[in-house]
Amino acid sequence: MTKTRSAFLTLTLVTLATACSTTPPPPPPLAVAEINGKTCTDKPDLTKAIALTPKRKAQFHTIATNVDAQSACLTLDGKPSNYVVYALPEVPSNHTLTIGGAYEAMRILWPLVSVLNAEGQPIRNFPAERVTNVGSTLGVQFRPSDEARFILVQTNPQSAGVEVKAFETQLITQTNYAYNPYNYGGTYTTQYGREGATVRKFSHEGVVSVTIQAVAGKIGLPNEK
Repeated sequence: MTKTRSAFLTLTLVTLATACSTTPPPPPPLAVAEINGKTCTDKPDLTKAIALTPKRKAQFHTIATNVDAQSACLTLDGKPSNYVVYALPEVPSNHTLTIGGAYEAMRILWPLVSVLNAEGQPIRNFPAERVTNVGSTLGVQFRPSDEARFILVQTNPQSAGVEVKAFETQLITQTNYAYNPYNYGGTYTTQYGREGATVRKFSHEGVVSVTIQAVAGKIGLPNEK
């Protein structure tokens, strides 16, 4: 009887120790300054364009695309550049686009944005001075013409690896739970600000964020109510 109880206590202690152990979160990804081991092309593959038209009718739609070691690449001024292509919905001029690299803890993707026609030829490019802070991204905001069919977003080989310093103010939102004996508790939200200096590097890898909004009607359906 004593041996059985002792074995049970030992097993319980081991189980508790295992349950209390936690795996620390992985470190944030670092900036990628160079692209190696890839075969790059001179033209983007339009057949792999990501549709900006949502499956369900909507006036507002956001897509986040990871650009990483598996992404396709183009040759830009003799240097490799990762890229992603998006397909515009019908009546492109009825939409506003916000396209940028999402801010990450250690890196930021500087996007080179081009608007392409049906043949994949560029009809509009955005110079470096047009790239600015737009919400939580570094990018551009514009309305395409009806001639536009695709949006090409490339990483910038000229800026990759360059360090950028900034002083940021962040708004942190937390949801908490409070016990109430009369209604069995409830949740409440608190917000607080945090300021501090940040250091990031421009990267060939990261997250491209695209937000599309219909000016009238729904995305791709200007007459839809």
